[in-house]
Amino acid sequence: MPSSSYCYSKWIAYFLLVLAGSSFLGVGCGKKTPPLPPRLLPPPAVEDLAFTVHDGMVELTWTVAGTVGRSASSPVAVKVLRARLSAEEAGCENCPIRYIVSGDIPIQKKRSEKSEPIKMSYTEFVDPGYRYLFKVIVYDEAGNGGKDSNIVQFDQITNNHF
Repeated sequence: MPSSSYCYSKWIAYFLLVLAGSSFLGVGCGKKTPPLPPRLLPPPAVEDLAFTVHDGMVELTWTVAGTVGRSASSPVAVKVLRARLSAEEAGCENCPIRYIVSGDIPIQKKRSEKSEPIKMSYTEFVDPGYRYLFKVIVYDEAGNGGKDSNIVQFDQITNNHF
């Protein structure tokens, strides 16, 4: 008949083996998926958004930078965002401004022009009696947007520009 110390040692060894084996259950490298390419920086933001208003139409103009480097993604489209505020909404300083997509413009560049900046424009009718705010966002081929451009705004009631 085995001694009690032998049984006791057998249980301790068994316990340590189970404890050591179970410690590996929580360790792993995560969910297996295909490898991801290195993340690219978003396209650079437009910094020179400008406008002119003439005969009930606004023309926006801006420059999109070319590819900045290997780590930046190439710009392929620009979304024009517009907010149209009534006189009452324009008077509310703390109210959120809701922009809608007013235009989605593909960037047409030849392969030889990929690194060159490109001048773009957008024209839209504006109704009297509203304050308008516009901004643009440049997107890459994956649909990732860069930062918002500067905001231009004007009051179509009095043709005041801000």
